[in-house]
Amino acid sequence: MKFSRTKSILLSVLLAIICGIHTPAIFPSIYFLGDIFINLLKLFALPLICSALIVALGNINHTTGQLKTLAKNTILYMLISELIAVSIALFLFNVFKPGMNVNPNIILHGAPYVANEHIAFNFSTFLISIFPHNIFESLSKFELLPVVVFSIMFGVGCATLGDKAKPIVNLFESIRDVANLCLQGVMFIAPIGIFTLVGSGIAQSHQGGNLSSDFGALLNFVLVLCVGLFIHALWQLMLVVITTKQSPIKILKKSGIVFATAFATSSSTATLPVAMNTAIELKGEESATRFMLPLCASINIGGMMMYEVAAALFFSQVLGVNLTITSQILLAIACILGGMAEGGIPETSLVSLVIVFKIVNVPLSAISILLPLDRIIDRLRTMVNIFGNMCGAIIISHLTKSKKVNINE
Repeated sequence: MKFSRTKSILLSVLLAIICGIHTPAIFPSIYFLGDIFINLLKLFALPLICSALIVALGNINHTTGQLKTLAKNTILYMLISELIAVSIALFLFNVFKPGMNVNPNIILHGAPYVANEHIAFNFSTFLISIFPHNIFESLSKFELLPVVVFSIMFGVGCATLGDKAKPIVNLFESIRDVANLCLQGVMFIAPIGIFTLVGSGIAQSHQGGNLSSDFGALLNFVLVLCVGLFIHALWQLMLVVITTKQSPIKILKKSGIVFATAFATSSSTATLPVAMNTAIELKGEESATRFMLPLCASINIGGMMMYEVAAALFFSQVLGVNLTITSQILLAIACILGGMAEGGIPETSLVSLVIVFKIVNVPLSAISILLPLDRIIDRLRTMVNIFGNMCGAIIISHLTKSKKVNINE
């Protein structure tokens, strides 16, 4: 079904390009279909993020002894990896600026753009904004950070209470699963929504004579992002080489099956068995690998976080919005916090981009531009994510090899 959906989306993009060039007059009358698609995405985005975070944190069991040390090292590595990932995106997209001098009609469709005056927070305003007096008001305003912070605190509270909070965690698990199912239902109308949104953008771009330059800008976006993903994988490879004294050629040869499986399945979870075996072959401790890789597959998604930051900066540049350094740092923090819940959510790129674009006031119609490209980018992100997680397992194994950790403790 997912394969058929992918073909439907690609077909809708092809038809949108043809109709946008040859019959642009049809799109103003059907643009409301794209609005319906975007509204349905927004409808489930925040409840999904909120419930997924609470479930992920609420189900954490208290660990003891050596396993606690391993858990701490794993979490520390994941945070460092994610910080580096978003930093790479910030650096590359501030240096190369692929969205500059691109016609904004590609996402505005001729509508006026109103800049968000609340983007440029100072630090005290930021801290106040993430601790609202009314979480339901934050939900209604589609504000990510307060909802994420509330969910983290609530999830930690559930984990602290243990069995007493199990009914609450089970409730949010049901909410998460229902929201997941609803999101899958929304994806059935994705080809229609994408056809109207992409077609409108193509029509505006073609009529303005900017079609070739707009496609060139999207290609530049993908190229810069791919450079970032390569750098992110490279530093983790070099760290394994330095830590374990193994040849990078040997590591890459052994990892070939991991890359192939990740690209073919576009799923970190499906690649886990292969990645575990490869990590053990590359001097990873079996106990540490079996503990760390499943955990990282859901939380350590640096490639996804890099993509979110890159897309937000790219479309901000298209709209001529100059995000301050402070705003970009807060954006990166939001992507990291939101990413904690996104690992187990289907159609992650849709959920995350809805949230991130709202933060920087990018019209959500921009999602329709990226979604067709995302089918390829997602496979590259998955390759980088699972390879980075595998490298992390090897590194943590080496650092803790003197301690025999029993994951069943």
